Amino acid sequence: MDVVFVGTASCTPGITRGVSCTALRLNWRRKDGGIGGGGGEGAPGAGAVEGESGGGGGERRGVGGVGTWLFDCGESTQLSVQRTPSIRPGKIARIFITHCHGDHSFGLPGLLCLMGTDRNKDDDPVEIYGPEGLRMWLRVAIRYSVSRVVPPYRVHELMDVPMAPEWEEGHRKNGRFYYQTTSRREDGADGGGVVGRGERKVEEEKRRADKKRRRWAMQGLAGSDPTSWISRAPMINLEPSKDFGETDGGRDIFPSYDHPQSSDGAPVWEVVKASDDEKDGDDGEDDVSVHAAPMSHGVPCVGYVVRERDRPGRLRPDLVLPIIERNRASLIERGVVRNPMKVMAMIKNLPPGGSFAFPDGTVVRQEDVVEPPRKGRKIVICGDTADCRAREGLAQDADVLIHEATNTFLPGVDKDGNMKLVTRDAKVHGHSTPSMAGEFAKRINAKKLVLNHFSARYKGDQSIESMTIMTRIERQAMKASGLPEDSVAAAWDFMVLPVSR
Repeated sequence: MDVVFVGTASCTPGITRGVSCTALRLNWRRKDGGIGGGGGEGAPGAGAVEGESGGGGGERRGVGGVGTWLFDCGESTQLSVQRTPSIRPGKIARIFITHCHGDHSFGLPGLLCLMGTDRNKDDDPVEIYGPEGLRMWLRVAIRYSVSRVVPPYRVHELMDVPMAPEWEEGHRKNGRFYYQTTSRREDGADGGGVVGRGERKVEEEKRRADKKRRRWAMQGLAGSDPTSWISRAPMINLEPSKDFGETDGGRDIFPSYDHPQSSDGAPVWEVVKASDDEKDGDDGEDDVSVHAAPMSHGVPCVGYVVRERDRPGRLRPDLVLPIIERNRASLIERGVVRNPMKVMAMIKNLPPGGSFAFPDGTVVRQEDVVEPPRKGRKIVICGDTADCRAREGLAQDADVLIHEATNTFLPGVDKDGNMKLVTRDAKVHGHSTPSMAGEFAKRINAKKLVLNHFSARYKGDQSIESMTIMTRIERQAMKASGLPEDSVAAAWDFMVLPVSR
């Protein structure tokens, strides 16, 4: 498993950075038994092509979810994918969109056209996920451009994505939401008149309860605005058409407000479900689950949490084989098993604390010959956000946190302003600073923090000036997170990060 940062800029693509696109390559197991994908054994940035190590090219493209998953697909992603040998368009199996802004979605129709030139019409469809409205928007874009080259695909929509409570409806003629630095309850705007001490106490308790609840539930849904695209999309008389790639089976995924890992009263979407079968031979799709939770941004936005299923511990054959060989004849004679080697599986599948007695009196305990269970890896990928509190439960103990850090204040580089003003401005625009990213990494106990979604002010080239600025940005995140230097990085385009167990 490794992460490829395809685009690391915000707003618009530039010469040195493309806009938002992050790839997760699920290449630790192949259906033909080999090890797929590059980057796992080489140095980050080595750029090995998927399928060119470990026997290469054995599985059918786009089958079973094994391969590459993309998170966001901003303008120029089609070009960026062709510039890196780390990603092959035909291997992209799933695409997850965090929100509708163009620097996260404009590249999707063009990328699908590129993928269509590298896939067969009978391949499994590309699975696409994103907030409500994505399905109809993609239909319109593909039909208007008469893009019959797109591969089979289907869209699964995350329904009822709410705005964070701090985003309140503004001038509805613009269909926009505006960030309130203090809520009306907190600044007393809904008060008025003289109240007694007892009434004041009750009011204070109500305010604290309101603040704790945060009022995520169904508040500020963009779909509640009759002029919004989300409200209008179902009214468009445009059905799915296989002539333009769309296949049946797209789901409407509704949120759960009582999910055990829900935080701050916010909803959780179960986007991709891992198999309940704990057999060690499952393929990549069965091994991995994906959940989503809402972000605090100026439009409905979600972030995704990718979790690999925990695996049972490995049996230590070097400890068991000598005992089996010593007892082989007796095991066959007593009819324990026809093939004594099956004793290996019997011992591995013993419950914790269980044991197996051999004919010669040797007793093997499960915990003595089976390694501890292997914890599944967790990758947390944020959408644009001024606050990730809705994901604290889902994101705890992340192996890798990928968090936006659009802007910051650097003394000596920035002539005007200060950190307080820059932080306020970032929040008002629904974005974060490196320090905000570091603080969230600390709250969830993340092992590694990677920053992305940088302003055009921060070039991604290899000049001393650029690298010095990015190092200073990393140090701000390090200070806030408490993570060491080798666990924090400001991403650059085409950087490859192996995710070890």
